[in-house]
Amino acid sequence: MKEQYIKQVEKELHLSRKERMEVLRDLNEIFASAVEHGDTEQQVIERLGTPKDFADSTAEQFGIDNTSSQKRKGIISSVVALLIAVASFVIYATTKNGRTPEGAIGQADAMTNIQVEGAFRFDALQIILVVGVIAVAFAVIQIIRTVRKNRR
Repeated sequence: MKEQYIKQVEKELHLSRKERMEVLRDLNEIFASAVEHGDTEQQVIERLGTPKDFADSTAEQFGIDNTSSQKRKGIISSVVALLIAVASFVIYATTKNGRTPEGAIGQADAMTNIQVEGAFRFDALQIILVVGVIAVAFAVIQIIRTVRKNRR
């Protein structure tokens, strides 16, 4: 139970390696001291609070906003997803507009009876379009999460 708590605190801490190791060492000492005085690990955990609360209060003692890096990650992932979506839509639009008529050979303006089969049974443009839609959906979800976290 103690090890799981400490691992979770370590995940939640957004400090330098040296500071993080110092906090984890202190946390192990807190548990050891409490057990020496007859407390159980569960009682210590209840006093310390959730791993996130403990990590936030510890970061605050170091003068660091522990939530700022999480906000930054949310914003960065949203921007990257939007860039992927825009790139996908631009590729789709430019390729779709420059297409020759279905069934035409070369730059012919009229239809022909010759069928050319590709190696794939699907249209690569459809995949690009789907990637763009998924990227937009991901970006919207990330933006909503970031906004909700900022309100708290």
